[in-house]
Amino acid sequence: MNLRQLEVFQAVMQTANMSAAGKLLALTPSAVSKTISHAELQLGYNLFVRGPRGLVPTPEARVLFAEAAQIYGMLDGFKKTAKNLKLADKGLLRIAAIPAICHEFLPSVLSQYVKLYPHIDIEVRTVHKSEMTQVLLNRGVDFALAHFPLSHPLLTSQVLASHASYIAVSRDIWMRAIKARPSNPLGFFSKVPLIKLLSDDPLSHMIENLSIQREGDLVSNIKVQTSRMALELVNLGMGWTVVDFLTASNLNRDSIVTMELHEQEFIPICAYSASDAPPSQHALNMLDMLAHTLRNPRNPPAVPY
Repeated sequence: MNLRQLEVFQAVMQTANMSAAGKLLALTPSAVSKTISHAELQLGYNLFVRGPRGLVPTPEARVLFAEAAQIYGMLDGFKKTAKNLKLADKGLLRIAAIPAICHEFLPSVLSQYVKLYPHIDIEVRTVHKSEMTQVLLNRGVDFALAHFPLSHPLLTSQVLASHASYIAVSRDIWMRAIKARPSNPLGFFSKVPLIKLLSDDPLSHMIENLSIQREGDLVSNIKVQTSRMALELVNLGMGWTVVDFLTASNLNRDSIVTMELHEQEFIPICAYSASDAPPSQHALNMLDMLAHTLRNPRNPPAVPY
């Protein structure tokens, strides 16, 4: 079955009528009928039988229709890629980033970039890391930003900077911890619930490792999808959590205390791009600015007091 036959087959499946399918495709009912007949001849079995309310698909046709949906999805992706390749040649910079980077860090860098390159149009998408592979392969963005490298044979990962992870806890709980255990306030946290992240968050495995290392000492009965949600609960005094450097740097220091986790690995902030489509000069300029800003932070997390 060729693409033209597939298109006609799809239309007949949707309408159950040769005439209606012809109107969808700007074809005569006779042309639709001939196309279906040729497809059936090539396949060696019928695709439709006539019923009292129109054409009824055979079991084979239903199987093919399910497969056709996947093919149409691939064609749609192909069309998007073709369109995005044209956009890449213009003065347009397209970025995707996880929520923590979009909300806590990217706005200040975009402000600097726009001052230096006012003629460049910018598009920013907030996406989860699990969605980045598809948007990069479809050329929907020039590059994407998230924590930790992204393993894919068609993508390239570049580490822009690495920073420590931080405990985040309400100031009220922190003051109680200092009062109860002045020499080791972190020991007090064994009595305070650890708010974990669900597995689709890039920081989740780090929090799980921390929990395993201190197994038996930690209380944990809440899991949420994002660090932002975890921090809302922290702010309500419901427990403590672990956040990345960027998030820790932008918290309200009057209500939340942060403390570096020295025993944990550093968290890399990475840029990803399609291996066969290196970033444009516009994108390279932005990546240089991002890396410089990350390596020279103006507002590092405060030391608790």
